[in-house]
Amino acid sequence: MKTRSETIFVGSSQQFSADGCYAIAFFRPDSSLLVTNPVRVNGVPIAAGQTFAIGQNVGDEDWSNYSIVFEAGAGQDEIHVTRIMPITRK
Repeated sequence: MKTRSETIFVGSSQQFSADGCYAIAFFRPDSSLLVTNPVRVNGVPIAAGQTFAIGQNVGDEDWSNYSIVFEAGAGQDEIHVTRIMPITRK
């Protein structure tokens, strides 16, 4: 089965569709140059520099909607979402 990966920047609170992916990961950056505001994905807090990843069994697709909620802070609202997507064309 062929796949492609895609990474999407998210900079505001929103619902995010897995869109049939095989795996999804939410990464909150952390560096001395960038301070990011606290963020929760489906209620799970993501610490700065950490990744929250969800994988499916082989061949299973994730059609969930994930709630991304940024909390107030002095930093930037920033999280990066990477999805592994099936390639359906031949």
